[in-house]
This record gives sequence, C-alpha cells and structure tokens, in this order.
Amino acid sequence: MNFEAARLIQLQALDNEMRKTGESPQDNLKRDKIVSAMPPQIVSRYERLRGRYPQAVARLVGGVCEGCRVRMANSLAQRLRAQGTMQICDHCGRFIYFDGD
Repeated sequence: MNFEAARLIQLQALDNEMRKTGESPQDNLKRDKIVSAMPPQIVSRYERLRGRYPQAVARLVGGVCEGCRVRMANSLAQRLRAQGTMQICDHCGRFIYFDGD
C-alpha cells in the first residue's frame, strides 16, 4: 500500500473517531499533521467525498467496492491488486484500495 493510501485510511479512521467521541485539541493536531503530509488535491477530494458519504475510502473485496457494492472492471481490480495504489471507484467516486483480502 502506498503512502497516500495509508494516510487516507488513517485520516478516515481519525475522522470517524472524532465524529463518535467529539473533537479534542489532540485529535485536531493529529488530523492537521496527517493532512499536511498529503497532496492538497487528494485532501480536497477526500473532504468533498466526506460531505457526500460517511466513508470516503473503501476497500476492494472480491472485486467489489465496499462503499457502493458495485463490481469493478477486471482491469481496474487487477491494477489495484498489482500496484497497491489508491484508485477511484468508477461508480461512486470513492477512493478504493486493496489490502490483500
């Protein structure tokens, strides 16, 4: 898994935790640190997706996006498995990643 994918997953986990327990100054500092290490265009897309979906980042499981439950094209799924990079779901627009399952 590449750096951006790992950071997006970490950011989403922190955002979910903050939504459940409330924001704290420590959480905001952690979030700022994660966001500052990422390219602005990825952060911008993530923020737009968070406004639309509770989960902006989804896993690819069995060739299916866990966010929208739509099967990905075989070429996209194979590329995702082989390269370990983050891709965009053609159907819902979420970031999707493959973690070996």
